[in-house]
Amino acid sequence: MSELIKITVVINDEKPHGENDGTSDGEKELTQEAALTLMPVLLKNGLLDGSFCGGRGDCGRCVVQFLKGVPLPTGLERSRLEPEELRQGYRLACVTRPKTDCTVRVVGAQEVKTPIVTEITKTGADIIANTEMQEIDSGKENACYIAAVDLGTTTIAMQLKDAATGKVADTYCEMNPQRKYGTDVLARIQASVEGQGEDLRRLVCGVILRGLRQFAKNLQKKAGEGTLSDRLIPVNEKGNAGKILGMCIAGNTVMEHLLLGMDVSSLGKAPFVPVEKGLQSITAAYLFAGMEEWSEDLRMVDGGALFDMPVYIAPCMSAFVGGDIVAGLYALGLLPDRQAENGERQAALFIDLGTNGEMVITDGQRMIVTAAAAGPAFEGDGTMMGTDRIALTAQLLQSGILDETGLLKEPYFTQGVRIEDAREVAAAGRQVKNGCYFKQEDVRSLQMAKAAVRAGVEILWEEMGRPEIEKVFLAGGFGYYLDVEAAVAVGLLPSHMRGRVRAAGNTSLAGAYEMGRDLCGKRLDAASLEERTHLAESINLADTERFEGLYLKYMNLGEN
Repeated sequence: MSELIKITVVINDEKPHGENDGTSDGEKELTQEAALTLMPVLLKNGLLDGSFCGGRGDCGRCVVQFLKGVPLPTGLERSRLEPEELRQGYRLACVTRPKTDCTVRVVGAQEVKTPIVTEITKTGADIIANTEMQEIDSGKENACYIAAVDLGTTTIAMQLKDAATGKVADTYCEMNPQRKYGTDVLARIQASVEGQGEDLRRLVCGVILRGLRQFAKNLQKKAGEGTLSDRLIPVNEKGNAGKILGMCIAGNTVMEHLLLGMDVSSLGKAPFVPVEKGLQSITAAYLFAGMEEWSEDLRMVDGGALFDMPVYIAPCMSAFVGGDIVAGLYALGLLPDRQAENGERQAALFIDLGTNGEMVITDGQRMIVTAAAAGPAFEGDGTMMGTDRIALTAQLLQSGILDETGLLKEPYFTQGVRIEDAREVAAAGRQVKNGCYFKQEDVRSLQMAKAAVRAGVEILWEEMGRPEIEKVFLAGGFGYYLDVEAAVAVGLLPSHMRGRVRAAGNTSLAGAYEMGRDLCGKRLDAASLEERTHLAESINLADTERFEGLYLKYMNLGEN
């Protein structure tokens, strides 16, 4: 065991950047082994929100300033931080290893608020991005409800909907707190393998409990009387009236495994086999086992009715195409059915872009699915949304600052393009951190992500027999905010898709509701759902002969 050192962390220090004198409003003393980096002890004590890069030194969210006992900068820190910042004691907590007692101030990096889309459109008409809680539907006295959960890698969205009408009664959204272990699923797989699986599970369960707590309190306000628990499962002569019939959760395969406390080690290495792919039917008591909040906020009433509330976890298609995609396809009516009537069938393409890019092509009876690793390029890095990156790239291409190979002209190649104001980004009005830089490495990240997705789309199209694609559905917040013309201009989408692309909204959340409603109402049985899910043919792009060539071809930027 190496020598223990004392780390004093400054609390509530609001002095301007570079003007600290070593004093503060409060301090917290910690100890750790000198051989370790600073990040684990800060995470353990809740003094750091985590990183977007999984501790690789890429995102800058773990910046700290040493006020005393400054260690020498590593080579990575010299490349990530300015010389003046290094002289002022700024370091990256994920790589710096203090050797002596020290005093640090957590700086971190301010991030833009990620809008969370909660609505869906099936027709391509305008949709609404709901970032605020909606009012309780007061049009029905004793409605029955379904709780739907979109368990995203970046965000978690929940809705309470009328089981009969589908009208939204309440909405709850949070950033996924698992981000403290990294933004991508691989970082969270690693964290789980290293012993953080229970913490990862509890973090997400905590969000879902907070959402249910809000639903319960607002239902209580609507009723005007009764306890919190009674509003969830009221006992009255109308049987199910006023009752939350069940909850359905849809997320990617890793997120669902982590939620259920399953082993995710097999999802991080070939041949990438999930522990379980089928529909999971459990109870609320099973899901929240061991959670302290359970006894406080969701007490058992009516002889254990709440404990027995059904919870469904959407089935997955593969390690890379999860329950969120199945839910989206269910909501859009795109799940294949071999029993469907023969006749002329139109091909449709479904694309959900985030840290992973999932793509599906179907003609109604046959379905082929695949996924490509995209990293943070489409989600954004906390300073700029991914869709704004695409809009800016298209703008730089048009202005000649960026060429088709992805090279920025000097002096931008060296220093990056400074974004002085969000209005300078095409499709302004969304959130870009003022003063951030769009650097050469950002361009490369976007190129690699879009090349993988574009190659995946072409391979699906070829495997399906090159049909005429009538509709292209873009799911999630990325699809809602994406400027299709900018996407075509950089080569993310082929030019022939103009006029056929539709923003579909949060199809995962909508599908979770519809699936939960149909399962609770016995209009859908698990066997039927799984049969339709198993009809999908899954392609691993890495094993596809044409992928490498297409990937290199689409690394270039520009319309094609």
